Amino acid sequence: MKNSVDIRTLLNVYEKVKTQGKPIENGKQLEDIICTESYDGYSVSLSDGQVSVDVNFHNTYRFHTLNEDPDTVINQTTSEFHNNNETQIQRFMNKLHDINQRY
Repeated sequence: MKNSVDIRTLLNVYEKVKTQGKPIENGKQLEDIICTESYDGYSVSLSDGQVSVDVNFHNTYRFHTLNEDPDTVINQTTSEFHNNNETQIQRFMNKLHDINQRY
């Protein structure tokens, strides 16, 4: 998944949410995607409540899912854990691509 993410898409969606979204307590929201930025503007985040991605300076990024630690997830093998996270991330990326195309 890491190598298949286009950083420009992430930043385009961030800009669209920021400019066309409605203000919320900590950022802006467009549909179910929320964008926030660090106080210095060097990192931005996109989230749908299940998955988030942090885009940092120099175009690095990191995904976070609700169940990040395989030791805390009961009744899942490590393989199932990673597959579940990949599925969540792919669903999230599909939402971002959809917003990028429609706005």
